[in-house]
Amino acid sequence: MLSSLHIENIAVVRKLDVEFGGGLTVLTGETGAGKSIIIDSIGLIMGAKPNPQLIRTGETEAYVAALFTEINDNAAKQLAECGVSTDDGEVYIERTITQDGKSKAKINGRSVSASLLRRVAEVLITINGQNESMLLRSHEAQLALLDLYAGAGDIAAAYGEAYSHLISLRSKAEELRRAAKEGALAADLLKYQINEIDAAKLRVGEEEELQKERARLRDREKTVKLASFVYRAAYMNDKGVSASVLAERIAAALSQLAEYSDEAAADAERASAIATELEEIARRTYAAFELDEALDEDPTERLDRIEGRLDLISRLKRKYGGDIESILAHRNSAAERLNAIENNDELVSQIEAEIKEAEERAKSLAASLTALRADAARRMAEKVTEILASLDMPKVSFHIALMPRELSPHGAEDVEFRISANAGEDTRPLSLVASGGELSRVMLAVKSVVSDDDSGMTVIYDEIDAGVSGATSGKIGLQLRKTARGGQTICVTHSAQIAAMADTHLLVSKAERDGRTETEVTPLSGEARVNEVARIIGGINVTETQRKAAIDLIAEGARIAE
Repeated sequence: MLSSLHIENIAVVRKLDVEFGGGLTVLTGETGAGKSIIIDSIGLIMGAKPNPQLIRTGETEAYVAALFTEINDNAAKQLAECGVSTDDGEVYIERTITQDGKSKAKINGRSVSASLLRRVAEVLITINGQNESMLLRSHEAQLALLDLYAGAGDIAAAYGEAYSHLISLRSKAEELRRAAKEGALAADLLKYQINEIDAAKLRVGEEEELQKERARLRDREKTVKLASFVYRAAYMNDKGVSASVLAERIAAALSQLAEYSDEAAADAERASAIATELEEIARRTYAAFELDEALDEDPTERLDRIEGRLDLISRLKRKYGGDIESILAHRNSAAERLNAIENNDELVSQIEAEIKEAEERAKSLAASLTALRADAARRMAEKVTEILASLDMPKVSFHIALMPRELSPHGAEDVEFRISANAGEDTRPLSLVASGGELSRVMLAVKSVVSDDDSGMTVIYDEIDAGVSGATSGKIGLQLRKTARGGQTICVTHSAQIAAMADTHLLVSKAERDGRTETEVTPLSGEARVNEVARIIGGINVTETQRKAAIDLIAEGARIAE
């Protein structure tokens, strides 16, 4: 449950700490006192989009933190699936928003994304207000509530995967059929591309090698001159003694000196090694720069061949990719597409068999889902009707219709909540007939039925009493009290009857400090609570009659609690 809420710099709140208890907690106060600020702050904890306009005037950021305690096993399991540990039975959530509309969130001190924050919050808390009542009119929301009551999560997830697989196969089959129509022309083009690339006999790294060789051949006069010098000086010299020969002579002389000096013996070995290395350098240079032109083709002809090869590679790059790897990848892709075209009939037959199998699985799961929903719809409708009857709708008839349809992402039926508030009238879609007050009561009844007593979730109702009479508000308060047993329900209300039912009564008010208005929250009991309930009954000028009525309401609430 939500144990405490800390708010800083949101609207007229400078700094505020609110402690919540179990059972039914009500928040009351005059319009504009700041009740909506508390709800908005809880909304931020739940991952609502940050609104910079919420930040208190003159401040650069706002901060909200909430502590959830007594996390039960069911909730702990769901949180663990989100990667959130609850070893101590607690979860601490923080959210900071800044003037640029950005936000940061932490769970148990660890930074998390907004999407993960929303997933975690959905396990811990839910807010039901006027917007949520209006959403209850949508078939999607009605289906979600029925599935939640039915415990259809696992089978609905399995069906969703099967349906997605079926749609994927159908899309693939359609692509193959479309390819068959375009196949003849496409096949000719693909064959031409494959043959053109194959004829080139490209090799990865070839272009770079050719570019280096071209550069060398273009500067052949210079390179041959330099290479010849290296060859003659290091190894083969007709006009004098080469460096390698001199090194050998030096080594021989040092060898003779070795009997007189240990250093000479070592130097002799080094000189001999130098002679060998110089000879190897000369041979490598000879081979690399083709100094024996009698054994090689004409450099000009060779350069022409290289230029032609590079030109071919360049043309293929312009057509098929930016490098040889891309050209070859295009060739492989074209071969796959050509194979698909040439074997299209076989592939279509194969995928049609897969589609048939996928349809059978999807239909089987959809049938199981339908059976689960049908049973749940009957039981849920009976319980909702019972609760609505206790909420001043004695002649109400509530029905959940399952309307068959083709397979869809959600199953083989649409769901529609139908209601008749008067005897003898046929039920009609909730979206068409329910007034605001009736819709609020339907939402309370549905939420009461759907909520799992062992879920550990905090349920918040924001002005559930809107549009209903005082007598009906009392019955709503009674239902809220029942719903809160063993859990936690928080209700923002302007109803004295609902306020009188509370286990915990919090007064939201405004006060001026240092020339600025600030919101504060005060727990009420005794005379203070009587005075607030009396204010709700009669307004600013409270009379003794209204105080007595408040005392009676509170006493009645206490009696019911027993």
